[in-house]
Amino acid sequence: MTKLCLSLGLLISVSSMNLQASQTPIELTVSPEQCVALHKGQTCYQNVLFKWQTPDVGRYCLTESKSHQKIICWDGQAMKQYQYDFEGISTTLYSLIRLDSEEPLAEIKVVVTWVYKAPKQSQSGWRLF
Repeated sequence: MTKLCLSLGLLISVSSMNLQASQTPIELTVSPEQCVALHKGQTCYQNVLFKWQTPDVGRYCLTESKSHQKIICWDGQAMKQYQYDFEGISTTLYSLIRLDSEEPLAEIKVVVTWVYKAPKQSQSGWRLF
């Protein structure tokens, strides 16, 4: 009886491992990952390419995480990439979600950096001596 239970338990765990191996892993990437503005606080403009891999079944969306704004939605593996015109003054987090759950399946950031810190006040102007 014990051998039967162990064999049955082993069979169930092997079956679940095969099921997990056959499922498509969910992946999300962006290129480039960084947007560089000249001065701190300036809006950064960059064309970025999001690429993903999703299972065959389901409706998915790429969203901007903070505002939950849907950028694009698709069914299964109908789409695998999207060219996006990024505009931002700070690092922005994007999520890949399944439409029926709104729970993030994968997340990625577009990091905003700058060449110079915020410009100081102009040195020109009136001075008191």
